Amino acid sequence: MAALTRPTRGSVRAAGVGEGTAIAALWRELWEAHEAWGGYPGARDPRVYASLARRLDDDARARAGHPILGRHIHLVCDLGGVACAQVEGWLEQHGMDTATPLTCEVRSLVVAERARRLGAGRALLDALARAAGKLAGGAPCVLAAEVLERNPAHAFYARVGYSPVAWSTRIEAEAGAAIGGLSKGFMARLAVPRDALALARLESMLAARRQACGDARFDRPRTLDATFVAAIGAHLAAENHSSLREPATIVVVDQAGRVRGAASFTVHSLEPPFVPMRRALVGRFALDVASPPLPLVAPLVALACQLGRTNGAMHVEVTDLSGPGTALYDAALATGAQAWSRVVLKIG
Repeated sequence: MAALTRPTRGSVRAAGVGEGTAIAALWRELWEAHEAWGGYPGARDPRVYASLARRLDDDARARAGHPILGRHIHLVCDLGGVACAQVEGWLEQHGMDTATPLTCEVRSLVVAERARRLGAGRALLDALARAAGKLAGGAPCVLAAEVLERNPAHAFYARVGYSPVAWSTRIEAEAGAAIGGLSKGFMARLAVPRDALALARLESMLAARRQACGDARFDRPRTLDATFVAAIGAHLAAENHSSLREPATIVVVDQAGRVRGAASFTVHSLEPPFVPMRRALVGRFALDVASPPLPLVAPLVALACQLGRTNGAMHVEVTDLSGPGTALYDAALATGAQAWSRVVLKIG
């Protein structure tokens, strides 16, 4: 297959059969760097990376020289015939509105130390944008990457045109479960179908906040109608609270029982090459703008931490926040959470 683009030295193309070992070594370099930046630890067992190399070769065999397979894109940059950098992309649809662009989730961008400052990272992202555009049928596509706060790549993403639109913090589950004193009369619980109308109203507030932050991955505010409310009610009725692998909706209510805020919670297992552990996330904070965020955020985070701890997670990521210095971000920090990551995006 012809090279998709050329950096200063090297070429960007689909991975080939037999390159699994070299690409797995890049992944190991990435996970070790993530751990140094405070992220989830990667495996140290060479057998994990040997297994990953075999899977990568099987994947390359299935792709037959093409970077796109289904909704997944995998690209490498080679230097002297050896893979020195790689990136993945997953095409997702985050909204129901046909005007909402598709999102390509940028994952696992890593450039070997020996190949840095040669343009490989920029070339990979440029090629990924073109491949994502092709996969989207020429429609507008948003490229989005999550970057840990301690990752020095922030300056790189800014240089290539990515802008931050959403932020995350992280809190220890055990400590977060005990922050009830910040709730000031509000209480969090799992949502039920009768909450559908209140949640529909809050969804518009969430959409407006995302729009104000420049986050183009999601639907714009929509008109409240019976169909929208019924869809939310049906979704809540179908939620399986015995298994939190799919997002569960949690709400915060005031002393009169009125729903004043909502969030989603999910927990899942990290798989190799991560060290196996449970990862919990709470996000999509849809809050009544008539109330200060902290009394609403605190019980939602506390319940998420209780659910996370029950399901074996040591930490809970508090995601989809507005930026540092905003009332929502400050509310997350007030619960005891620490800065964790941000999402940067670019319209392809």
